[in-house]
Amino acid sequence: MKKILFFAFFIISAHTFSQEKTIEIDYVADYVIPSNRNTKVDTISIGFSKNGKYLWTNYNDLALGLAKSMIKNSSEDFVNAKSNIIFNTEDGTLTLVFELNKNLIYFNLNLDSFIPTNRGNNDEKGLDLITEDTGETMTVLGKQIKAYTMFPSSNPNDTITMATDEDYDVNNNQIFKKIFEIAFQKSGFSDQTMPNIPSGLIMKIIEKNNTILEAIKVDNIKKTIKINYSFKITE
Repeated sequence: MKKILFFAFFIISAHTFSQEKTIEIDYVADYVIPSNRNTKVDTISIGFSKNGKYLWTNYNDLALGLAKSMIKNSSEDFVNAKSNIIFNTEDGTLTLVFELNKNLIYFNLNLDSFIPTNRGNNDEKGLDLITEDTGETMTVLGKQIKAYTMFPSSNPNDTITMATDEDYDVNNNQIFKKIFEIAFQKSGFSDQTMPNIPSGLIMKIIEKNNTILEAIKVDNIKKTIKINYSFKITE
């Protein structure tokens, strides 16, 4: 997914902002993401707005990959590359601000513009996603967090388990609504039911007994992001 993003940003027309955008980020969680073989662990910071409208990240590997794809001058110090990505969950747009030395680039694109269509044999078929309270908890950052499972009604064994901390008010249904809508559309499902995802900051996700991500730190100092030919974060 990360590799796809590198090149997706590269092929979409660039867009500069003539009006200032102000975005509020209420929480920033640092997550560890184990590799498939658990031989390497990545760390990514993701910021959340309480209402679920915006997600933000400054994932450094994305900046480095993008820099090497776009700038062919071997004398450039790619380690200094920086990127900030904002996802507007209401309209499904991604905004990227990329910096490398004196290079400053903005991208604004629709999420569905680079997700490939993969209908297969799903036309005229439905897909209902169900969320259930497991009645169990997971220990994350020394706290007991409620655990929920999500699965398609046609295959209850194909589950994802998620722990959300209700002490951090985050509207997860808003975050995932547009993502599921696009995914359903691209997959050709003519009838579908969105899962009801409990509110709260996502702390851990497990699929088939493998941890996909787990929070290792949460910062609840509000950040204000302003974009207008520059990029600035204040706390």
